Order: sequence, then structure tokens, then C-alpha cells
Amino acid sequence: MEKEGNEIEVLEKNQLIVGNDDSILLFGCEAQQQLREFSKAISNQLLNSNGNLEYLIHDLLKEIDDFQVSIEKKAGIFSGSNEKKRERLIKKYNDVLVYMDKMELALKLQEAQLIKDSKLFEELSRCIDETLSSLQTNISYGNDVVNQKTKDQISDDIKTWYERLSKRIEDLGISYTVALQTKAQMKLMLENNAQLIDKIMEAVSGTIPIWRNQITILLGIEKMNRNLEIQNRVAEITQKYITKGKNIVRKKRAESTELCVEKLMDTNETLKKVLDDLDSMEKKDGGIRLELSDSLR
Repeated sequence: MEKEGNEIEVLEKNQLIVGNDDSILLFGCEAQQQLREFSKAISNQLLNSNGNLEYLIHDLLKEIDDFQVSIEKKAGIFSGSNEKKRERLIKKYNDVLVYMDKMELALKLQEAQLIKDSKLFEELSRCIDETLSSLQTNISYGNDVVNQKTKDQISDDIKTWYERLSKRIEDLGISYTVALQTKAQMKLMLENNAQLIDKIMEAVSGTIPIWRNQITILLGIEKMNRNLEIQNRVAEITQKYITKGKNIVRKKRAESTELCVEKLMDTNETLKKVLDDLDSMEKKDGGIRLELSDSLR
């Protein structure tokens, strides 16, 4: 009964009892189990989150590069007259605007996931600190038990027990090292998440709005150029008809002047003829009168 009571005491207090093999098996087992659960939780979290962020950033950078190339190649189309190219260009810019809205939403979702992951890592980091403290306490306690053994009058079974305890302490030391490495990795992940969150906020608050503003400006310029082109066409057509009207007026005036001159010349000729006829008749009448006067005398 006393042995059974001692086993219950071992299970409850995690104490080492010299010669009790079960106490070695249970010694530090809880801390190691916690460490395994933490490692599993971290692995699952890493596998199930942030998988799309790399692709999102890659797609965003690629879209920016493609957009920049399209601007450089198609800048001359603004002032051109090819309507199909103009329509394709406007459609491209509208598609980019839609893409940016989707990208902004995706980045915000990734930001929320990163914040969630960081909170989980912070909680796990605190739990690992507790596990480290527990492992350190167990290792220190185990070393104290080993150091208390007497070199004389130790049976082979007790000697084997101490050897197993030393091996168990070494295992706990390895677990302690793994816990330290896990804590360091989690610190790096927290720092990396913080940087990613800052980059996402920079993209959402700065890069994407500036990018959208540039496209809006380009579309505004295109619309302005289109209106200006229409105005120029209207002015050109108007000027064409004004010039044509002036030519018609000049032609009519020239034709009218020519007619007036011809009529005036005809009238002058007629008048001259009439005057000549009158003069001839006058002269003839004068001669008749002179002859008649001479005959009367």
C-alpha cells in the first residue's frame, strides 16, 4: 500500500523516487507534451496561413510592371486617330482599376490573417516561456537528485535507475534547447509578420491609391484629348465650310461684276449708236433745211 501511495504521489507532484522507474518515465513528461503541442500548433498555423500572400505580392508587382510597360508603349495613342486602339487602351485601364479593387481587398484579408497569426504566436510564446521554466526546474531538480546519490552501498538496480535518470535529464535538456529554438523562431515570425503588415498597409494606403490616381489621371487626359480632337474636327469642318462659302461669294461677286461691265459696255455701245444716229440725222436734217432755205430764196 505504501508503494501504491508513493506512485500516486509521483503522478500528482512529478517527483522522483529513487528506484521507481515510473517516476523517471513521468518526469518532465508534461512539459515535453506541451512543447509537442506548441510545435504542432505552430506548424499547422504556418501551413494554413499566408500561403497566398507571396502570390498576391508577386501578381501585384507584375501588374504594376505590365501597366508601366503599357503606358510607355501606348502613350502615343492618346493623340492618335485609331479608335479601336483607343478603346482597347481604355478597356485595359478599366480592367486594371477593377484588378486593384480586388487586390486591395485580398491584401486587407491577408493583413487580418497576419494580425490573427501574430496574436496566436504571442500567446504560444508566453506558453513556451512557461514550458522553458518548467523544463529548467525539472532539469535542476533531476541534477540535484543525481548529485545526492551515495557512491557506497548502491545496488545494481539503483545504479541502473540513476543512469536512466541521467539519460532522462539529457532528453529534457534537448527539449529545453528545442524550446529555446522554437521561441527564437517565433520571435522571427512575429517580426516578419509585423514587417509584412507594415508593407500591406503601405500598399493599401499608399501604393494602390497612387496607382489608381495615375490611371484616373490618364483616363481623364484621354477623355480631354478625345474632346479636344472632336472640337478640332468641328472647327476644321466649320472653317472648311466658311472658306467654301467665301469662295462662292467671291465667285458670285466676280460673275456679277463681269455681267455689270458687259451690260454697261452694251449700254454704252447702244447709247453711242443712238447718239451717232441722232448726229447723222441732225446733220442730214440740217442739210435738208439748208437746201430748202436756199431754194426759197
